[in-house]
Amino acid sequence: MASGGGALDGRVRWCLAVAAAAVVTLALAGAAAVWLWSQDDAVPGWLWWLCSGAAVAGPAAWLPVRRSGPDRLRGTGTRAAGFLLLTLLSVFLAAQVAGTVRERLGHPRAATARVTGCRVSGQEPGGEGGGLGAKTYACTFRWSVDGREFSAERPEGPYPEGHEVTVWLDDRGRMSTGRPSWLSVPLFALPVPFTAYGAVFLGRWTAADLRERYRAARG
Repeated sequence: MASGGGALDGRVRWCLAVAAAAVVTLALAGAAAVWLWSQDDAVPGWLWWLCSGAAVAGPAAWLPVRRSGPDRLRGTGTRAAGFLLLTLLSVFLAAQVAGTVRERLGHPRAATARVTGCRVSGQEPGGEGGGLGAKTYACTFRWSVDGREFSAERPEGPYPEGHEVTVWLDDRGRMSTGRPSWLSVPLFALPVPFTAYGAVFLGRWTAADLRERYRAARG
């Protein structure tokens, strides 16, 4: 019986280590992915795979611990999920603030675009007798940056075929439709202290539960 109990405790310790590593990995890798995605940067494929693997390994490793643990550990998985959710939300909000400040303080790049393919895209409401009003147009803008060709369709026009206009570009050479308002900075920044505090609180609570269960398994 002692040998069987020791094997069970060893399995529990191993599962605890895997579950803890999965939570830490998902928090770090998920935060990196959310930051890159929020900045309109490409998220590497390996990062998505790392997040997916941690999201599967964590609950799978926690299940045996949950079944063999005391009743007070019943909410540990929920607290861990809350910690991850608030962590990723804090990173997302911080990324929005950083992106707004960068765009507002930066100097947008300009390029000459050639307009092609203008077409009627619809009609505005509000014409005489409740009918339709003026026609609306959409045109394709084409430009190049450092030898790379770009194009985008915008609800503007009409322009003559081949007409040249100046367009503003973002850091990646894509057409910028406008810069965000400074009002979005406090809008996104104000919740950050609360979400960050919640993440720290739940993270410490979860870590305490895991340490208690690990010590119990060691006997």
